[in-house]
Amino acid sequence: MPDILSALRAAAAMLLVGNLLIVAHEMGHFLAARCAGVRVLRFTIGFGPVLARRIDARGTTWTLSLLPLGGYVGFEGEQDAARPGSYAGTSPLARMAIIAAGPAANVGVAIAVFALLLALFGAPGFLPIASTVVAGSAADRAGFHVGDRVLTMDGQRIKTFEDMRPGLKANPGKTIRFTIERDGKPLDLVARLGTLQADGKTIGLLGITSLVPFHQPLSPTQIASRAFGETWQAIADSVQGITKVVLHGEGGDNVAGVVGIAQLTGHVAQQGTGPFLALIAILSANLALMNLLPIPVLDGGALLFCAAELVLRRPLPARAQAFGTRAGVAVLASLFMVATLHDIAQTGLFRWIAGL
Repeated sequence: MPDILSALRAAAAMLLVGNLLIVAHEMGHFLAARCAGVRVLRFTIGFGPVLARRIDARGTTWTLSLLPLGGYVGFEGEQDAARPGSYAGTSPLARMAIIAAGPAANVGVAIAVFALLLALFGAPGFLPIASTVVAGSAADRAGFHVGDRVLTMDGQRIKTFEDMRPGLKANPGKTIRFTIERDGKPLDLVARLGTLQADGKTIGLLGITSLVPFHQPLSPTQIASRAFGETWQAIADSVQGITKVVLHGEGGDNVAGVVGIAQLTGHVAQQGTGPFLALIAILSANLALMNLLPIPVLDGGALLFCAAELVLRRPLPARAQAFGTRAGVAVLASLFMVATLHDIAQTGLFRWIAGL
């Protein structure tokens, strides 16, 4: 039987992270609505019996409920455009801004968390120290030894192992001059690079690897740039993964539902602050992406309805919106069931039950 304590720890970590990200998402909708002049009636965290309630100066009811399972924001006149300050009474573009603000908030959280991670720990990388030298490689023929530290490459100063990659990739078969440090003394070596085919291109190959990690401090500008880049990469990787599953049926084993994400969150939470922050940023970026899928009941579906209203110059018929919403619920329910069954199968629970 799966470890009960591990399951509880994973569930607690998942609830903490999930609720933080959902609250950030709903706060995006809330702030955008306030800016657009839409009256916000309620901001609810959790569901079920109310634990605490407060009404602010603008009449918004803030509620904390017993069951910590997400939350939502309720607007004035979501279906009635005649009410003052109503959501339905705003322009399609204003509604699109309110809808998009939720995913945008999650992207912002991802960028902020990646920035915090980089500020606290620096950029992960490897020092330019040879941990292995491939036998018969260009490095081996040039006289590289395990433990050699590369100081310069064709006169260019080398601080990290990554600094070497562009010069190596761009010079297949060419001669490169290195200055290395061995036993505390500088030494010059000359290597004629080998070649390697990668992604249809010929690149240079030296033949050493580094397994000596370090974290490089970054400037504020570098932190901001890399935080944006890491967030974009997280979203791009998810898009690529979804595309492979939908179009080619590949990578299905990498799809995770609530159970799988809870397991992953619980496991990563035990690895330390750095991995846990990185997971929060990745999950936040993925939550933004998932909400933008063009499925009714998700933000992407609502954006689709607003876009149709802009084109048609009138709202979609109520029956069409209702049908789309029901179809969206059916699609999400099906995806949830498939993902959950996949997650449970991965835990070994079905095998444990079969063995009773």
